[in-house]
Amino acid sequence: MNPQCARCGKVVYPTEKVNCLDKYWHKACFHCEVCKMALNMNNYKGYEKKPYCNAHYPKQSFTTVADTPENLRLKQQSELQSQVKYKRDFEESKGRGFSIVTDTPELQRLKKTQEQISNVCDCCLK
Repeated sequence: MNPQCARCGKVVYPTEKVNCLDKYWHKACFHCEVCKMALNMNNYKGYEKKPYCNAHYPKQSFTTVADTPENLRLKQQSELQSQVKYKRDFEESKGRGFSIVTDTPELQRLKKTQEQISNVCDCCLK
């Protein structure tokens, strides 16, 4: 027995049968859901088992992802590893020049040690 058309419900004979989207169609019934443009096997796009032309194919909208603590942590981690952030920070600091380092007790001790080492080396050279 011949199958029924998915659009009109009438019997589809083998000479006019289009088997697409897991359904059978008359050639005339296989058209875009929106604009009724005649479609064939080369120019159709299926969405929810309905045929559409390229212009009226439904666009898929992406859903938003909830800001869970895990997602926030992953976002922060990828920002830290991102080369974009490093480049932006570099570009911002490029025009500022060198930063002034305050003399902490540790830095003063290191400077004194370096002076003593250089004095010892000067004596050895003479």
